[in-house]
Amino acid sequence: MRISRVLLATTMVAAVGCSRKAADARPANQSSDTMSPMGSQMAMQGMQRMPAMNVHLDSMTAMPPAQMASAMAAHEDLASRTMDAMGGDMRMMNMKPDAAWTALSDSLRQDLAELSALSGNALKTRMEAHAGRMRRMMAMHEGMMKM
Repeated sequence: MRISRVLLATTMVAAVGCSRKAADARPANQSSDTMSPMGSQMAMQGMQRMPAMNVHLDSMTAMPPAQMASAMAAHEDLASRTMDAMGGDMRMMNMKPDAAWTALSDSLRQDLAELSALSGNALKTRMEAHAGRMRRMMAMHEGMMKM
């Protein structure tokens, strides 16, 4: 069971990473700001990353602390890219972050800076809280994008 969780987490990180490379391959003269309205809906990378991020968070919080610690670098990368993509979605829609978004974003970035230094139950407890904050941010983002 542990191996299948590691395999699932690795697969999800790889899939998201591959989708990031495809998005980065956009021609230089085609920015997301100049896309048609239909194109902008398709280019919402933050929205596209949410299902994979939810699966990844489920996997991370189910891991024992030692395994969680070994997966932390991949988590930091995936979480940072997801947060950046959500910010990109907001910029594409000409939305400004409000105080709640900014505070939650700051908390998540602080988590990412501090998680790798933790171990044992402290890591597990902090990861569970971090996952809850990440899910709240994704829910906020989803609500804003439906407006």
